[in-house]
Amino acid sequence: MFQSKPMKLPNYYVLIIFFSITTATTKLVPRYAKPGCNEKCGNLTIPYPFGIGPNCFLNRWYAVNCKSSKPYLSALKQLPLLGVNLYEQVVLVNIPVRSYCQAHTWNSSQILNLGDSPFLFSKFNNKFFFEGCGTVAVSSGGNAVTGCSVIRCEPHERLNRSSCDEMGTNCCQTNVPYYLKNYSMNVTSNQSCVSAFLVADVGTLFPNKSFPGDRPESSSIPTVLNWTLPERYFTKVNCGYNFSTLELKMGLHTSVFTGKCSCPYEFNEGNPYLSGECKGIVRIFLCEHSFFAYYQCF
Repeated sequence: MFQSKPMKLPNYYVLIIFFSITTATTKLVPRYAKPGCNEKCGNLTIPYPFGIGPNCFLNRWYAVNCKSSKPYLSALKQLPLLGVNLYEQVVLVNIPVRSYCQAHTWNSSQILNLGDSPFLFSKFNNKFFFEGCGTVAVSSGGNAVTGCSVIRCEPHERLNRSSCDEMGTNCCQTNVPYYLKNYSMNVTSNQSCVSAFLVADVGTLFPNKSFPGDRPESSSIPTVLNWTLPERYFTKVNCGYNFSTLELKMGLHTSVFTGKCSCPYEFNEGNPYLSGECKGIVRIFLCEHSFFAYYQCF
């Protein structure tokens, strides 16, 4: 007769890691602005190195003017600021849409020259977009960057940007091949009115913002700018945790290097550009002790 044996279960251990010591009634609230500085403009959080008011920002390029509860980048001709993402080093701003009517060829001047600022038009989070019938060619500093052509032209058909591909109806779009300081557009069209612009493809960067579906009534549209941290400012941010440098390629064998602060993986929120402001939570890991004497945690 067979005698049943109790099933041997694997040994599990609960590993609890505390990243901060608090009382049961205390909740750690991360600080995003420098001490003594306003953190909010309307509903938007303004994190350091950006700031509102004297001594609240890293330098003049990061100064934010809060006017009637609406934030603007003071040094960029009061460009409307829609969002700041610290972890990807990007901001969401409104820039003008250029439209032109009753001409077969249209050459735009530079839409916005970021010049000596620490900002760049983002490579990964924008698309060039052309509405109308014709062709658009994009250049920067006199050098060709990208372009696209509209293959199917139906002047009376309603335009929906969200369904426009590289060769759509009444529109075309194309990726940005590298980071830009400025850009100009050359448009050839046989239609009375056309528009061309750089538009944000924000994805998860700004979850409360959406890709504009129809032609806007306003004359501006959201665009993503990368903000960089030049080497001379590396020691002026209190990057108490992870610090790295990144190379942003701008074409023609030119690059911009930027410093970046980040919170360690175990910290789920906070501002890595302020000392001690990466905040953590208690994380629980379930670990299995295997036959080969190692722990697998999940």
